[in-house]
Amino acid sequence: MLKPLLLAAGLFVLMNFGFGQNLTVYRSEKGVEQTVAKLIEVIKTNEELIYFETVSHDEIARERGMELDSTRSILFEEPNLTTQLLQCQPTAALDLPLEIIVWEEYGDVYIGFMDPKFMKRRFMITDCEETIVSLTSVMTKVTMDALRQL
Repeated sequence: MLKPLLLAAGLFVLMNFGFGQNLTVYRSEKGVEQTVAKLIEVIKTNEELIYFETVSHDEIARERGMELDSTRSILFEEPNLTTQLLQCQPTAALDLPLEIIVWEEYGDVYIGFMDPKFMKRRFMITDCEETIVSLTSVMTKVTMDALRQL
């Protein structure tokens, strides 16, 4: 009985360790609403990007009688790069569109995204290195531009 528990605990630690290496996080000095609005503005003013929607996870939770600190997912795409990625590996569509999250935790507001480089391992992509690096640059630029303008 102890051996399966230790194995499960070890896998949990490894999963969390691996997840943390792929999550890029920045702290915002503004609230969730202002931060989300600025990110959307940065995305919409970039002609190379397409903004899809913002999912308000906390509002969905409240509608179901549950509590959740402010948490939003901003969905967008850089269609030239994402098309190139899908030409290399169609299953990468599982991680598209691109997503930036904004959340509040213990009074602080954070912006985060999964580094697209994670897709290379996740979907065993052997080509498209330049495309993946460019997607990482897009995510970082959107985030940094929004933070500078806040």
